[in-house]
Amino acid sequence: MRQVRIRTALVGCGAFANAALVPAMHAAGIDIVAVCDPDAARADATMRAARAGAAYAEMSEMLSAETVDAVVMAVGPAIYPMLAKQAFAHGVHVFVEKPPAITLVEAEVMKSVAVKAGKQLVVGFMKRFATGYRMAREISQEGDFGVVKMVNARITSGVWTPAWSKTLTPFSFVLDHSVHFLDLMRFFGGPADWVSAVKTEASDERFGFAVLLGYASGAAGLLEISNYESRGVPNERVQITGSKGASVTVENVTRVTYTRDAEPMVAGRVFSPQRERLVWEPNMTNISAENASLVHMGYVGEMRNLANALTAGLPVTPSIEDGIAALALAHAIVESDGRRMNLQSTGELRNVAVH
Repeated sequence: MRQVRIRTALVGCGAFANAALVPAMHAAGIDIVAVCDPDAARADATMRAARAGAAYAEMSEMLSAETVDAVVMAVGPAIYPMLAKQAFAHGVHVFVEKPPAITLVEAEVMKSVAVKAGKQLVVGFMKRFATGYRMAREISQEGDFGVVKMVNARITSGVWTPAWSKTLTPFSFVLDHSVHFLDLMRFFGGPADWVSAVKTEASDERFGFAVLLGYASGAAGLLEISNYESRGVPNERVQITGSKGASVTVENVTRVTYTRDAEPMVAGRVFSPQRERLVWEPNMTNISAENASLVHMGYVGEMRNLANALTAGLPVTPSIEDGIAALALAHAIVESDGRRMNLQSTGELRNVAVH
């Protein structure tokens, strides 16, 4: 039986879309039937790279002319709310790269429009599908791990201005690359009740936040995000600790260390296969498509997830609900200034200024 392939259109033909989304969609068996970008040269080049049949300058024109199941957008949070509304009017599902919007009000309107249209709105938090983080999540849900009690994470992203923001500010820094880790904190620890953050600043373009989260489950989270260090060095670490003496640590996506309740060093101590530390790393000597960086980083996994769920008619996660939760965290972190911010009632965050 021939496998059903979903038909998509790509909106946004920039460097990121070409480097990550186009090859990931191909690896996931997704057909890109058309592309859209106001820059004709970029649209034409991406059309050829994506093996698409047409290129357009306007999304509405493209969706009127083409038959697709979904649009995949990589154009930035300032324009997603408008484009998503247009896409839903054409009766298609929508995937947007993170973050889905700049304000909570905009994101909530996007959710409302998607529900009214009866279509899905998916947010590109690809780190959920990264090899190491996927393994860590599976380990943390095993009975021997116990209940998650602590989530500790650290990321540094280097100094750079997000493409959707004209200037680099603490808010644009948190909302852009760092928002991945705001989603991961929820992915591993569950819903958060409150957050408190302290900003550290070295200059107009170098800053960071030390973040404390209180989870609805009673667990606690610690997150350090900054742009003090170069992106040229390894820059990610996450550790999840359970209630039964176990923890799992992921370093730079591909090194997973599972530490169990092992015996301390005493006279005559023996090796216990059931209780010693286990370490996993990819075998890069093996010629395999699954060893590609786009697989280990999660881009292929998120596109497979999108294709499989839409084909089966199932809900797709991460959804706009996850996008709204991460967006609320981003606003709260920037606004906190050491104060405890309640995340269960986001009304106080809806109209905060963008710094």
